[in-house]
Amino acid sequence: MNRAALSVWAISDVKLDLRFAVRQLPSRIMPGTRSSITASVLSLVLLAACAEAGRDSTNDWENPGVIGRNKEPGHATYTPYPDVPSAIEGDRSNSPFVKSLSGTWKFNWVRRPADRPTEFYKPEYDVSDWHDIAVPGNWEVQGHGVPLYTDVAYPFPPDPPYIPHDWNPVGSYRTSFTVPESWDGRQIFLHFGGIKSAAYIWVNGQEVGYTQGSKTPAEYNVTDYVQAGDNTLAVEVYRWSDGAYLEGQDYWKISGIERDVHLFSTPAVYIRDFFVVGDLDPDYEDGRLDITVSVKNALSEPAAAHSLAVELLDSDGRSVLVSPLGGDVLPGPEGEAVVRFERRMERP
Repeated sequence: MNRAALSVWAISDVKLDLRFAVRQLPSRIMPGTRSSITASVLSLVLLAACAEAGRDSTNDWENPGVIGRNKEPGHATYTPYPDVPSAIEGDRSNSPFVKSLSGTWKFNWVRRPADRPTEFYKPEYDVSDWHDIAVPGNWEVQGHGVPLYTDVAYPFPPDPPYIPHDWNPVGSYRTSFTVPESWDGRQIFLHFGGIKSAAYIWVNGQEVGYTQGSKTPAEYNVTDYVQAGDNTLAVEVYRWSDGAYLEGQDYWKISGIERDVHLFSTPAVYIRDFFVVGDLDPDYEDGRLDITVSVKNALSEPAAAHSLAVELLDSDGRSVLVSPLGGDVLPGPEGEAVVRFERRMERP
């Protein structure tokens, strides 16, 4: 099967387009399944260790039962675009619905949580004399703390799920941003590509959420937190969390906001997730295209019916399908509708 580009969009007041390359056929056992099972077993071990010790920590970063708070559900990677040609071009930096927050932030580092500035998230808190730091980036390679390399040994005396309180560096980050006027009436999301190891997030002095999972994205719907004019974003990052017990492998232990940070905007009714499977029939002659799309209504009232269309393009931008896949979708108030499309491809 030729490598092809797939464009999916919801037709409403503004279209939402997705573009990605179909590279290979899915395997019967999805990649990462074994590691996911292993992580789940290790998490159960940590919970058992906590119960056996007879201790209970009030810290999220020492509680295996908490890996996030107020985060959006995971979804396939996508970028909202205003039209189909922009989606086919696929340059996220040119989308009017994406705003990068990466760059130079203000930063404070302490060796232990007890010494951190506890009210720095308030917009009136003065951070003008703090250090500058590059985001994304790791603070150990920018003059704060020491990078560590370990193989099978933990970087601190193990006592799962607890972390040494006399050595768990905390980095406090602050930046400001404005929201484009063209986003008025739309949903606004805050995206962190990866934070190591645990973090609390505030916007304009209000706590938005918490995240663990240093190599996975964390997203938050901040529509109700942002305001016209200047906005303050504060992030408190802990170097170690109970998740560190799942990372006992040979790699550099470094910390911070280490992947891209950006805002993106969608209509009130938008494509939240999608899943595409390209497969062959049992005789390996004809292809089968199977697409599942989740459409979310962020409003508290019913939305009008929206049309969903899916088109498959070849490397030259020509449609592969005789006719686009599509249909109407009607998600309920603050609800999500799932639509599935199937198409047989003769001798692709």
